[in-house]
Amino acid sequence: MTSESTKNKRLRFLNRASKNFSTGDTLALFAVGTFGLHIITFFLLVLIYGSYSQLNKKAPPTLVQLETGSAIKVAPLGNRDRTSPVISRFVSDTMTLMMNWSGYLPPTTVEESAKPKTDIGINIGERRLRGNKVTSGAWQASHALSEDFRKEFLKMLASMTPPGVFKGSTQVVLVPLSIQSPIKIEEGKWKVKMIANLTIFDRGNNLGEVIPFNKEIFLRAVEAPESPANVSGLAVVVYQVRASGLEIYAIRDLPQENL
Repeated sequence: MTSESTKNKRLRFLNRASKNFSTGDTLALFAVGTFGLHIITFFLLVLIYGSYSQLNKKAPPTLVQLETGSAIKVAPLGNRDRTSPVISRFVSDTMTLMMNWSGYLPPTTVEESAKPKTDIGINIGERRLRGNKVTSGAWQASHALSEDFRKEFLKMLASMTPPGVFKGSTQVVLVPLSIQSPIKIEEGKWKVKMIANLTIFDRGNNLGEVIPFNKEIFLRAVEAPESPANVSGLAVVVYQVRASGLEIYAIRDLPQENL
């Protein structure tokens, strides 16, 4: 009786020890596996860091090939950054297109350059009102203005435009004398001072009448639109006007600083 009791106690002890060993073995395997995964993750992070370091040291591309086959130089810029030459060129092109009133449509093809078409103007208000038309070039360039500024500025241009422009008897030419370097106001905003003259020619005054046109132009960075396919004529010009990713939101008279 005593030997059977002793034997039963030994069996219970062995079973308990076997269960404890099985549980400990499982925990050990789990710990080893987890440690192994940590090591693999660590090496992967090291590899990723090395790849990013190489990309950081790699010089950005400065040459881009277009679909036409031509190549252009580029520079890395932020989304709201524009270079000074781009800003100055945008101001010069926009103001020249807006303020040159020749009586002819801006050419869109080589054939139109050789034989320009007469500009009958764009109506911006009621036809019975006087001073309700602007030139087609001014209307096209006005798409470089912000929407809240464009309508009022077009009304001012209509009041300034001589009726003789649409009859072929008067021409107005903008002569930029100086376009100063852009001054950054804040992130994505600049102002540019332009010194220019408006010269008015008509049949009775071939020497021309010169009017100072000195302005301070405020502009900001915007998203450049993508030109859709299968467009031509005026639509192409409108998209080209905003291709620089800039828009003018204010224009004011430049105060005379000195003689």
